[in-house]
Amino acid sequence: MHATRILASLGALATCLGLANVGRAADNCSGTSVYVLMHDGNAVVILNDDHSAPDHMAVGSCDATVLRCTYKDKDGDTWTDDVAAAGTWKTVVGTGKYAKSKSSGWSKTIRMEIGPEGTIYIGAWGGECNINM
Repeated sequence: MHATRILASLGALATCLGLANVGRAADNCSGTSVYVLMHDGNAVVILNDDHSAPDHMAVGSCDATVLRCTYKDKDGDTWTDDVAAAGTWKTVVGTGKYAKSKSSGWSKTIRMEIGPEGTIYIGAWGGECNINM
């Protein structure tokens, strides 16, 4: 049931992808995220619109008490973002290609659905991403 609900939300994401480009003129990166807030914690999947981006399909987890999320990309490199309630984020630490990242930006919820397993958020994000490749 849990996997079915996530897959259904990912399908809804395809409808929302056009809204991900509602960014700021200075954005050099943007994407769409699916956050699945489970009753026992928070799991995240990032779906970056740019399939060649290093953070495409990164996964991670968030600590909602301190508004901090840590992600891991397909190469095993990690980064941690602080997230403000006002809809902004900033990378505070990273490893590998994210070790010297000075990235920050905005985010907004496009859709939210509450289910028996938890709450699913689909959001758009963008900003100034400086990743050392």
